[in-house]
Amino acid sequence: MTALRKILKILLTVGILALCAALCFQAADIYRVGNAPENFSAPGVRIEPVYSRQIAGDRLTALLPLFWTAGILAAAGLIVEAAGKPEKGRALRFPEDVLRGMKSRISELPGEAQREERRRKAVYLAALAVSAVCLILSLWFLLDGRNFAGTDLEHTVGQLLLRVGPWVALSLAAWSAAVVYGGRSAEREIALLKTLPREKEAPPAKEPGRGRTYLRLALYALGIVLVAAGAANGGLRDVLVKAINICTECIGLG
Repeated sequence: MTALRKILKILLTVGILALCAALCFQAADIYRVGNAPENFSAPGVRIEPVYSRQIAGDRLTALLPLFWTAGILAAAGLIVEAAGKPEKGRALRFPEDVLRGMKSRISELPGEAQREERRRKAVYLAALAVSAVCLILSLWFLLDGRNFAGTDLEHTVGQLLLRVGPWVALSLAAWSAAVVYGGRSAEREIALLKTLPREKEAPPAKEPGRGRTYLRLALYALGIVLVAAGAANGGLRDVLVKAINICTECIGLG
């Protein structure tokens, strides 16, 4: 069951990343096609709008297989997670949580563990500094009213994506790298602390009862049934139409 959990997590991660990449590509391609020279007439007027319900609907419809795949993998992961036998000490999911529990039983950390902790904090501070710089550069563009004075909404949105999007992506990348490094660093420190004698024994974690597991499984199954019934009843199209209306009417991208 543990191996199946890991496989489903990997597949779900790949599926969500593929879906996010496909959504970003479709959004960028809509903007590219709408602003292509062949979409302008001789006086410089667009022949077709950049965004419309039909365009957005067609692009999202092309991604339905990815949406369904990610949904099925998520449902399968929830079912396996609920039906599987709880693992001992599973409440401490992240290495940092395990590390905090181990440090509470150690009066003095060895030098190597202290150096590992300082390196981990330095990486987090570096990620914070990168995010602060990205925030300043983004605000530099966002707070300049001249960048939003034009009436060409498509051009304004495109400039917003080009001038702010890269800084947001850089900030996310910096924090992602810091979190990955922090987890690996915590694992190394855990391996080091395991070689030390324990001064206090932590009370054993209580395993959840099987009744709670069955209740979670029943709720997951009920949720899946209701989602499937809503999709079969036409609710999926209603949600899509409402989302398109928000973008094309309320926000004014149409």
